[in-house]
Parts: sequence; C-alpha cells; structure tokens
Amino acid sequence: MPFSRLFTGALCTALIVSLAGRAAAVVPSELLLPATTKGFISTHDVDEVRKKFNETQLGEMVADPVMKPFIEDLKKQIGAKMERAGKKLGVKWADLEGVYGGEVALALVQPNPQDKSSHATVLIVDITGKQKEADDLLKKIHAHQLANRAVPSTIKEKDTGLSITVYTQPLKQGEKQSEKSFLFIAGDQIVAADDLLTITGIAHRLDGKGRDSLSTVVAFDETLKQCQKAANGTRHHIRWFIEPFGYAEANRAAQGGKKKRGTDLLKVLQSQGFTAIQGVGGHIFFATGGAELLHRTYVFAPPVKRDANAQQKDKYDLAMRMLDFPNSAAPNALEPPAWALPDVASYLSFNWRMREAFDHSETLVDAVAGDKGVFKQIWADLKIDPNGPRIDIYKEFIDHFGARATLLSDVKLPVDIKSERLLAVVELKGAGSAAVVAKTIEKAFKDDPQAKRRVYQGQVIWEITQDESLAEETELMIEGAGFVSTEAPKEQEKKKDDEETKLPNMAITVFLDHLVVSTHVDFIQDFIAHHAKGGGNLGLANDYQRVRAELTALGSDNDSFLFFSRTDESYRATYELLQQGKLPEAETVLARLLNALLGPKEEGAVRPPEIDGSKLPNFDLVKKYLGPGGLFAQTEEGGWWLVGCLLKKQ
Repeated sequence: MPFSRLFTGALCTALIVSLAGRAAAVVPSELLLPATTKGFISTHDVDEVRKKFNETQLGEMVADPVMKPFIEDLKKQIGAKMERAGKKLGVKWADLEGVYGGEVALALVQPNPQDKSSHATVLIVDITGKQKEADDLLKKIHAHQLANRAVPSTIKEKDTGLSITVYTQPLKQGEKQSEKSFLFIAGDQIVAADDLLTITGIAHRLDGKGRDSLSTVVAFDETLKQCQKAANGTRHHIRWFIEPFGYAEANRAAQGGKKKRGTDLLKVLQSQGFTAIQGVGGHIFFATGGAELLHRTYVFAPPVKRDANAQQKDKYDLAMRMLDFPNSAAPNALEPPAWALPDVASYLSFNWRMREAFDHSETLVDAVAGDKGVFKQIWADLKIDPNGPRIDIYKEFIDHFGARATLLSDVKLPVDIKSERLLAVVELKGAGSAAVVAKTIEKAFKDDPQAKRRVYQGQVIWEITQDESLAEETELMIEGAGFVSTEAPKEQEKKKDDEETKLPNMAITVFLDHLVVSTHVDFIQDFIAHHAKGGGNLGLANDYQRVRAELTALGSDNDSFLFFSRTDESYRATYELLQQGKLPEAETVLARLLNALLGPKEEGAVRPPEIDGSKLPNFDLVKKYLGPGGLFAQTEEGGWWLVGCLLKKQ
C-alpha cells in the first residue's frame, strides 16, 4: 500500500469517525474482508479516540500554540496527500468530515496470493445516522470523478443483485489497463475498493456468514483474541493486524512492483522459515489506567508441525531458529546492571541463545550470498588463511558468549545525522572467557589498517573506521546483509554506485567481563569513566522506577525482553532531523527503518522526506510533554506477547 494511502486511511480511522450506535444493517469489517487481507486497521469510535488522545500530554502538545504553525502546515500536507491518494475515488479532505457514524476500517488485500503482483485497498465505513451526509459525499465523488475525466458506469452483481458504481480513469501513458475504483452502499455501510474481485467478494459476505473472511484466519483470530483477553472488558480504541510477508508482497506490488537489484531479502526470509510468523496484531488505548498510551501486541508464530517420527525436533526451521529468546528465571533478571549509565535515552535488555543463533544463521548467510557453503568457508578461511588473523571463531569467540545482551542509546548534541549513539553490551562467561575474547579482538585488529588501538584509563579500545580507500576488498554488496560479497570485481564495480552497503564506524572492547561494541568510541569512554567514578545507575532513577512499576502492573514477570525509553531524549534526534529535513539521511535506528519501509525505490538515492518539519518549534519547547515509556516481552509456545506504555512526564 503506498504510504499516502496508508496515511490517509489511518487519519480517517483516527480523526474523523463520529460516535454512533451499531445498527443491525452493519456487519463487522472482519466478516466482510477476505481471508487474503494482509493489513488491517480499525476503530469503533474515533470521536472517543480524539477525546482520549486530547486527555494525554501528547494531546496537550498538539494543542500548544507553539505547535500551531506546524500543525496548520501539516494539515495542508495531509490534505494534499489525501487528495492525491483519493484521486481515483474523487475524495477530497473536506468531503470526509462528518460522514462517519461508526466503525471505519482500512485494509490491504492480496486478492490472489499466487499472483504476487495482485493488490487491493479497501475502505469500509459505518454511516449509521449519517445517510444524508453519505448521499452528499457520493454526489461530490461523482463530480470530482467527472472533473478528472473518469467514465462512470454501473454493474449489477449477479448473485446479490447489488449495484456497484465503477469509475474508469483515463488511460495513462505506459499503462495497459485503466485504473478503476468500485463503490457501493449496503445497509448502513459504504464499501470502496480498487479491485473488482475484492469488492464482489465483500458483496457476497454482507450476510456476515462468509467462510472465507478475515475472521476465519487463525493468525488474525489468535492475535486479537489474546489482546481481548488481556483487556479484561476495557474497549480498545484502535485494533490492527498484519500478515508480515503477504503485506510486504502486496505493498511492493501496490508501489509498482519495482524490485531492487541483488538479493531479494523478502524471498530469502520466506525461504528460511520466517513464514512461521503468521501474523502480528494488537490493541491501542489512550489515557487508560495509569498510562497515557497503552499497547498490547501478540506475534503469532506457532511451532512447526512435524510427524511423530521426524528427526527434526526444533520448534522452527532453518534460520527462524535464531529467534530463541528464553524467558528469565526470575521477574527482575533483566533489571539494569550496576554498570548501566543513569542518563541514557533508552535501555533494552534481553535473553538470547547466541551460540545456537550463530549456528542457525548458516543457511541465512548462504542464502543471502547466493552460494551454499559460504558461511563455513568464511570461518574456515579466518582460521587457516596465512595472511589473516587465524582465529577459531568458535573456540576463541562465540563459545564464550553468555545468554544476555543489553543495548543503550543516547543522543549527542548538537543533533546531526550521526548524533544517535548506540552501545551493545554482551554477557561473557566469566573472567576466563573475557580474557580469551579480549585476546581474540587483539588478533583480529592489530594488523588491520582501518583499526586504531586506543587506551583510555588503562582500557584498550579498538576503533574501526570505514575508510573507502582501504576497504575496496571488503565492500559489502549484498543489500542489508552485512556479509562480504562473493561477486567478481567487475560485477562489484558495476553495482557500486547503487547497491553499496558498508559497515558503520564502530569501537569495540572487553570490559567488566562483557563484550562492548559501540557506534562511537566516546560512548565506550563514557561507559568506562562512569564505572571508574561510581555513582548511581539507571535502575535507581525515578522515571525508570515509575515505568517499571506500571509494566509490572501490566503483567511484566519472567520476561525475555525489557525496554525503557526517555522519549524526551530518545525522540530528539528524530525530531530535530525532521525539522532540518535530514531524517532520510540520518544514521538513527528509526531513520534506517523508515528508509527500509518507505524507499527509496532506486538504490543509492536518498528518500525524500514524507513530512516537511521546517515549521516545528524548538524541541526544548515541546519536550515537557514527552514522558518515559517502556515495554516487556514474554516468549510463549505460540509466539511472543508484548505490552508497552507511555507515562505522563512529571
């Protein structure tokens, strides 16, 4: 689904729908949508969402006069996006206000899962008590379509007798088929879609008894059933569901189906057992209980079904086995250790069977490289190459890893594209293992021209800088993989301009019986200096304790993941880079995620900003509205359970 459509639908869902009772003529959207629905978002009552959102500090921030120039400009930007997204339907921003009388649902459908180019967008609107407004809307749509030179027609659905309005757009240059949109009103619902098969299927489910609806999808049922059970009668404000791989395929198709060169990571992951993740869904609440925002999410990934006599006993297949995150033996096992810096922007600690995960990554590495045996060859060469460091990756490194990893982050001021600092701290198996790993790191980098040996307060730190003039033979040409290319030099040069992915600068050391890796050498120095001078740690901070108490009340116990964030600090880099128009260029985690999800379509190009943030006020004027938040996750037999919250800032 193009971003503009998703953005349009989410805003319609979250900002426009009016309060109304449900009539008998209204069928829940999950009973209308097909089982091939890959993405879904819905709300019962957005008037209530508006009201509850306005009760939060985020709502107060939006209402603050300092935000007015940006909010007014944002409305114009959203209006333009909606008008572009709704051009086929002939809908404009102002036309939508006041039409909705109940549930609004937006969905991305893959009409034919065997055809990866098939896709459809569906909007379902409850217009209970809003018939006049709906009639006026249809008149406006018709007028807009005629203005766009669309040709209107009507088809009669033969089995139901339902009349479906069709608008056929003028054939554009390069198109073989004209775009079409379909629309009908049945009872107290408007249904619009851009695919005939999809909308006729919905027409056949108007009795609410269809056996091929979204409600029959096990992953959809399981994810939202888990969330409903945890809600204990409290009605959610927004619910959502995604079938990850189907959504990615349909989304790709909706954006034109243009594929990047090189390895198709989507296909690789599908071939490596990750389709065991059948669905992800959840509920979102505003101003509920002690939280400004509360979200519950379930990742449905049941064990692979095997024959009783099967030799394979693992829960999952192939590289999917890497996702083995055991729950803690005790409720407080993931609390911040004494070395956790007290002033970080975020803290994430989790359990992971890293030694096993390394082994299970073999098939993934081979698949990404497109050559079976690459994984073993890499480590064999590392061990025996007379010109290399001669490291046994298992005996001298991986075998010494413990079962816990922790990530810390902060933002270095003034903000620029490299301001977000990350620090990974991996548990080792005691002092003996720490000594072995430290020696291994020394062997690995002492003769590396890109590595610089630093000594800080008696601690050796290796800083690795990716110098292009020294890195020609270690360029990483496989998109998003992080592995050395096996392509010939001419093939590499051919792709260099638009497919090059290099490792970022990094620093590495062994300290306090942990392997410590950072994006910035000065972050490791801060880490060492804090330990030397002593003092408090993150676990003693008031805001951390507030979040921890809320998470415990929400069910945090023997967790596999524990996350804490000071949003007034962790959001700063994203906010100011958006303000500067540099977010797509940034090296923050969020920027990289957005780039992966939203483009660019062409390799090597910089993604244009989705939103112009130039009229945002100074961050210091709005950070007073940004409170602390956190999340915990627990591993279950059928997947993972995640619960998170955002609290008021004191």
